[in-house]
Amino acid sequence: MVLKAQMKKLALPMVAAALAVGLVACGGGSGSDETTVSGKFEALPGAPDAYSELAGSAALTRAEDGTTASLRVRGLVPETAYMAHLHSGGCDQPEPGGPHFKFDPQGGDEPPNELHLGFVADAKGEGSARTASNREVPPGEAGSVVLHTAGPTQVMAAFVHEDHDHGGGGGSEEPAGPVAIACAELEGAVAAAPLPTIVVRDGEPVGGVKRLEYSAGEEIRFEVSSDAAEEVHVHGYDIAKEVPAGGSVAFAIPAEIEGIFEVELEALGVQIAELRVNP
Repeated sequence: MVLKAQMKKLALPMVAAALAVGLVACGGGSGSDETTVSGKFEALPGAPDAYSELAGSAALTRAEDGTTASLRVRGLVPETAYMAHLHSGGCDQPEPGGPHFKFDPQGGDEPPNELHLGFVADAKGEGSARTASNREVPPGEAGSVVLHTAGPTQVMAAFVHEDHDHGGGGGSEEPAGPVAIACAELEGAVAAAPLPTIVVRDGEPVGGVKRLEYSAGEEIRFEVSSDAAEEVHVHGYDIAKEVPAGGSVAFAIPAEIEGIFEVELEALGVQIAELRVNP
């Protein structure tokens, strides 16, 4: 009982801090143009027997002003700390979920560069969490949400997640670090995600300069619609296309040149998008 009380005392402030970081951009993921992908949690092979009744779902919503991730789970151990992360791969990978999703692949492994959802299960063994970012998770890069747990003496490690040890405790009574217990697949729904679209009205991009981010080797895909005829120029790649008045034009370019480039209305000299191609 003393150990449980200590765990809860440690976990609650950490959850509050984690949610506070995630909700800095409270407007993330809202808007009429939003799209949502979701999946159901399934217990992973090797998860402790305590999670045989685990059920729930995770969702990721994209909108012009950012991304929102959320989850709701039942069948957990009451009053126990949990942490979930957005991963870039699917649940069927050798290490479920593969690597954590990072907005900047070269950046750190904590928010705001990653999406973390921390919470403490209530007395019924139920829990929920929500976090938001003012950056958009690119379509195709939200593979899954993986849920972890930690023993009472690893509460701090579960939230700091310093060692990223997703395995068991090597036969010890307590796990050596966060243990992956369930995974919710998201990627299947992403395949049908709409083409990123830049809408131009009166010579300006609606909603401001749009950020387009890809990794080298992918295909750069986006569309521009305009109320007036213009030439759209993708700098760096030196590709230009005409968009007719009241029409649209689509781009599909192999991401072969790394860097940050402008997408511009050539005649007006107005930037409508920032194209980033990461290594």
